[in-house]
Amino acid sequence: MVAAVVATAAVAAAVSGMFKSSQASLISAASAVLAGKTAHLDTPVLVRQYLAFYSYAGGRWVLVNTSGVPVYILGLGQCPRPLSYLLNKTYTAGNATVILANCVLIMPWVEGNAITNYAATCRSGTDFRPETAEAEASGLRVRLVVVNC
Repeated sequence: MVAAVVATAAVAAAVSGMFKSSQASLISAASAVLAGKTAHLDTPVLVRQYLAFYSYAGGRWVLVNTSGVPVYILGLGQCPRPLSYLLNKTYTAGNATVILANCVLIMPWVEGNAITNYAATCRSGTDFRPETAEAEASGLRVRLVVVNC
C-alpha cells in the first residue's frame, strides 16, 4: 500500500514537472515572438488563430468579437475556445501575453494610433520566426506580425 502511494506521488510529481516545463517554454516562445525575435521549442506545439476586432468606443480601442478593425489573436499550446472572457478590454505591449493552463495567447495590442496583431503560417510547430508588415489608412497604422513556422 505504501509503495503504491509513493509510486502515485512520484508519477504525479513527474507529470506536474512536465506541465510546468512545457508552460515555461510556451511563455518563453511567446515573449520572444512578442519582442520580434525567433523562438525554438524542442517539442511541437499546436498553434491557433482567433479572429477578433478592435473597435473605437468611448475614446479608446476595445477588443470585441463583432465589428471594427479585424485582428488576430495567436495561441500556442492547448488553447481553449471561445475566448469571449478576454474581450471588451484594451491590450498594450505590456499585457499582450495572456497565460492560461497549457496555453499562451499573444493578444493584439494598441499603442497610440497603431494596432499590432499576430498570425501564424502553421497549425503546429517548433520554430517561430516573426516578420512584420504594416499598412496605414486614415491615420491608423495596422501592423501584422506574420509568424513563420
